[in-house]
Amino acid sequence: MNPSRLASGAERGRQKPATPVPILDQPFDHGSLYPLRETLLAHAVHAGMPHGRAVDLVLIVHELATNAIFHGPGTGRSVISQLGEVLRCEVSDTGASGRDAATWPVRHGHGLWLARYLSDRFTIDSGPEGTVATADFALPAPAARRSAALRPRHLDSHVILELDGALDEHAAPKVTEMVGELVSRTPSLRLVVDLSAVTYWDSTGITALIITQQRVSATAGMVVLTGLAPDFAERLGELSPLPLTTSETPAKAVHLFPPP
Repeated sequence: MNPSRLASGAERGRQKPATPVPILDQPFDHGSLYPLRETLLAHAVHAGMPHGRAVDLVLIVHELATNAIFHGPGTGRSVISQLGEVLRCEVSDTGASGRDAATWPVRHGHGLWLARYLSDRFTIDSGPEGTVATADFALPAPAARRSAALRPRHLDSHVILELDGALDEHAAPKVTEMVGELVSRTPSLRLVVDLSAVTYWDSTGITALIITQQRVSATAGMVVLTGLAPDFAERLGELSPLPLTTSETPAKAVHLFPPP
């Protein structure tokens, strides 16, 4: 299971609620966004979040803080706490602005859109005392943080690229480099990317998969992603500008390729 996937409602119901451990409580305004980003990154990494995923957290909190500044009262507060294996980020207004969070803009690639698809759980709520946006990020176990090893297997009709480990900021450029080499050597490449052994990911890993899809499709080839957890498949589908083809296993993926 992808460790960034939060437990389902039934699973959470069987677990003892974690006691929040305060990590950061910092007010912000328009002039303090830069030091807020630096502080967020340092505290997230110190709490055990891999650097690439910590950058995702910083990006989301910054976007939420920017919304609070420009669509709220102009000031707010960022609070991070740890609940077991989850870092919870709360971005709140310091007072009612007269604008409900439902009116905040949701634009592709910005603000609330990023928070919704890059965090592991996102909620936003407005009330008489202002707006509170909450983004949860799962912390990986230490064993899951090893950057993915890449194992290409060249078969008669297609190539299988197996990833084993974290699809993170270190593995992502290796993926794009290898795919570039495969595309340059193989016209109409038929590629299976097996993600069943991926233990963790960050936004650079997601970007590498999207670039893979774009490069192979641009040369009349086809990519099939296999071994995805359902939540990760849904997330990729929302974030990718091109439709993605997925299958349960590499063996089943072969049947999705058109005849050579």
